[in-house]
Amino acid sequence: MAKWITVFADAPRGGKIGVCDLSDRTIRLDIRVNVTGSQLRMRFGNRYGVELMQIGGVTVWNGSHGKRVTFDGKDGVELAVGEVTTSDVLDFTVQAGDTLRVLLYFPSGCPVPRSVSATFGTVHSQPGDYTDQPDFVPAEDALRAPFPFPLPEPLPGLTAIDLFTDSDAKAIIAFGDSITEFSTWTIPLAQRLADKYPGRAALLNLGIGGNRLLMDTTPGFAETAGNMFGDAGIKRADWDIFEHQGVDCVLFALGINDVSQPGSSDEAPPLSERITTEAFVQAVSGLADRLHQKKIRIIGCAITPFGGMGGCCEETMQQRLEVNHWLKKAAGEGILDGYIDFASVVDDPANPGYLLAECDCGDHLHPSPAGGKRMSDAIELEKLMEQH
Repeated sequence: MAKWITVFADAPRGGKIGVCDLSDRTIRLDIRVNVTGSQLRMRFGNRYGVELMQIGGVTVWNGSHGKRVTFDGKDGVELAVGEVTTSDVLDFTVQAGDTLRVLLYFPSGCPVPRSVSATFGTVHSQPGDYTDQPDFVPAEDALRAPFPFPLPEPLPGLTAIDLFTDSDAKAIIAFGDSITEFSTWTIPLAQRLADKYPGRAALLNLGIGGNRLLMDTTPGFAETAGNMFGDAGIKRADWDIFEHQGVDCVLFALGINDVSQPGSSDEAPPLSERITTEAFVQAVSGLADRLHQKKIRIIGCAITPFGGMGGCCEETMQQRLEVNHWLKKAAGEGILDGYIDFASVVDDPANPGYLLAECDCGDHLHPSPAGGKRMSDAIELEKLMEQH
């Protein structure tokens, strides 16, 4: 049956750092798509902006040809604070495996956008509108965003791309924190899906570094740096899950920051924001109920080890085990639709609760690419793609 399906999405948040002056610049984003479609539309938002966002022009390219994206028949769009809008529908054939190239131009005098996502690598141009030059040579200058941690350039404005398809494709959302955002497990998973199920699955990375299920960005950090860690997952699900099209399954990979972060450093949330396992269970159960009402499955992903990270203590390590035990139990009881044991595949059997050395990026918290591959390989594709 013909339908719209979201083939690309990001998780917007608001930042005072990690944003850059894009005035009179064009940014470029490449997106590999695993769905075939005949029409395309894009969604843009200024959800966390503090002033008007102006986008002067948008084009989408597919190999040798491109088309202008319009809004009520006009080039460009202005987004008021908090506004979200959808472009006109574009007749644009896309084949599974194609790479879409999206170019966005921000006019001269455009305010610095603060409603951004940083999951996806972008490049920017020299000053000027390069939306008709998909192969422009990226600029190398002081414009690069001053992120305090290693993330790609921010992506302002664009929140989703939908394709109209008559295939049986589905969207799968990876809903998580930095371990998801850094893509060490989502990139190999997307490749496995493309290899085994070509044209049938769009994996959407909706990870936000530092994100927690139950709490927003802590007020102290928000005052200086903005809402870089996002709204609480239980809130942002409204737009980061429920606004997307054709979603069949959510890989729920939140929780490590709820458990480990309070009190772990001077910049971290205060100890007063420590959660209880009961509160976490209640929130996940509530989210599962909402998803099931929309016929969307939710698969719980075990919280990976973080022994040795700053501020780690026996209490938080024990709570990780409690949460993982419940996630597995909830899958068996039908509260969740499955359980993926990310933890055991990267855990050090000689030092339980700690990442294996080869799976540790070096901070004892984030899995390395080798760890991410193990996590991806722990996912049974047949169960992920099963009909329900």
